[in-house]
Amino acid sequence: MSQNSMHARTYLIIAGMVGLLMAIVVTVRLSLPTMPLLGQLSQFSLPIRTAIIARLLSPLLSFVLIGGWIWVLLSLGEQFFFSHENKEHAILATPSSETTHQHPQYTEEQFVTPHTNHPEPLTIQKRIAVPPLFQLDPTDPWQQGNLPTTPLPITNPGWSANVNRTEEETKNENDEHTGAPPPEQAQPPQTLNTPSQQEEQQQTEEPKEAQPLFSLQLPKQSDSTPTPVTLTLLKQIRCWIQADDGTQVEVKLRKGENAIRLIQLAYIAWRRGNAVDRDKVLTYAVARGKRRDMNVDQLGEVFDAAKRYLRQDLDRAVKDLEKNGHPVTGNIDFFSNEPGFYSLHPSCRAIDLDEIEEHDNTIKVARKEGLLDEKLDGTMPDWVIQACQKLIDAYPGDFIQSLLEKFPEEFGPWAKEPVTLYRDKYLDALLIMANHESALGRNVFDNKLSTEQNEEQRRHHIGRAAQLFYDYAMYAINTRWDKKVKFAYRADKDGERVIRAARAMRRCVVELGMLGNPDMIDQVYLAFKERMSTLSEGTWKPDKDTENDVAEAKKTTNAYRFSLQLSSQQQGQVQARSKGATNESLSTPHRTP
Repeated sequence: MSQNSMHARTYLIIAGMVGLLMAIVVTVRLSLPTMPLLGQLSQFSLPIRTAIIARLLSPLLSFVLIGGWIWVLLSLGEQFFFSHENKEHAILATPSSETTHQHPQYTEEQFVTPHTNHPEPLTIQKRIAVPPLFQLDPTDPWQQGNLPTTPLPITNPGWSANVNRTEEETKNENDEHTGAPPPEQAQPPQTLNTPSQQEEQQQTEEPKEAQPLFSLQLPKQSDSTPTPVTLTLLKQIRCWIQADDGTQVEVKLRKGENAIRLIQLAYIAWRRGNAVDRDKVLTYAVARGKRRDMNVDQLGEVFDAAKRYLRQDLDRAVKDLEKNGHPVTGNIDFFSNEPGFYSLHPSCRAIDLDEIEEHDNTIKVARKEGLLDEKLDGTMPDWVIQACQKLIDAYPGDFIQSLLEKFPEEFGPWAKEPVTLYRDKYLDALLIMANHESALGRNVFDNKLSTEQNEEQRRHHIGRAAQLFYDYAMYAINTRWDKKVKFAYRADKDGERVIRAARAMRRCVVELGMLGNPDMIDQVYLAFKERMSTLSEGTWKPDKDTENDVAEAKKTTNAYRFSLQLSSQQQGQVQARSKGATNESLSTPHRTP
């Protein structure tokens, strides 16, 4: 565990103190005894005059020389210990495959030393400047390896074969160019060909078999490399470690004062491999609460202590596994660091965030293909419905919600970004499912079912839609850590969450009105108004549209409930009776009084 290097200001203070001490000693021993000779300076020869002046200036020279040498020795000692600790903890310098920033690339040049019978090549690494991402040419095989490795979801199953062929051809060209044998398990990043590129490939290549027709199916999920250390950051922070044989145990993480260690871990981990500036960690994550008045060195000590304790907790879990006969091989760590930057170690993965991102990518593909547009019959592909439902089930709560509620003073504005990001994905899935159930409630009909059974199916979907709209309206406004929850205290100027929550509540009461349940309308609407009033500190007032929809929904409940009291069979009997009564009245002669 490497310690934080001393600040340059500390070096100057130490060197200055030692130099000043020596200057005082030299002044007492040399300069002061020489002071009486100044009055007779003209009587001495030139060499003696020079010696007297040198003795008088000796304190200043001593201060400069000794202070300078002390500073040089401290710098050399720090570099020696820093390099030694880097060798012991080489796992911290392992580059992450998920890191998005570019590392300096190297090329090897061979030089042959002259005047030798058997020249041996001398390999020297030379830096190659990597151009920015927007300057890379995707058609260049060498530059293709420097592009981001995040695969795009594939919607057309016919594209996967072309993708694999393109990857194999690119890989073969790179091997021929470099002369290196292909790795056995290396998997290059997937690239998605556009339809125009596929048509060109089909024209140049002879088709071996007929290609299937274009059809939209569930996108294929990329195989994720298993990692021994897994984290969960939604609702609360938890950690597990898995041995080589699959045995998994939970790592008991010590929180520290006000959970400062877990907060620093969450600040770095939620970016999932993207490097974070160390100064930003100290400024935004550490310098909070009681640590606001600390200087940079003190904040650095808190940060280093948190890393050290977290790594000790991880090492303790690894030793417990190995003690019970479950070895863990490979480099295990929470943090991967480069000079001035920290990121999540490649051996560690936030599994809940990855799962949310996976299902959200599927929903984005469906939206891009126009599959989320509300159909009259409410139909959507099964894989879209499954993705929405899985995302809802996998969302236990907001990002580190338990810590935000318990230690709000320890968090700055940085926490609003991940909270808002993942709330967007969860609320989006809720709204899609609510609209889907609402459309089914209006239009579902099965010829194989009776009228009563079809009516029950519609009521089931209507009730499900009302519940989902209510969940959306209440969850959208349950925290102030969401950047989109804003009350402008003026009409039509509120934040996105406030406006859409009121809209979802209107949809909810309309669905409840169709079910003929006025009591439930009052219950959900009063709960919504109370939540909005509490969050806005009593300044929020419902708009006219919401009040009108609630009033209309209550009117609709009576008519709808009355119409449901009579089944179709009963209505037929009533119609038959009324018809018979009419015929009887027509056949009976009228009596005059």
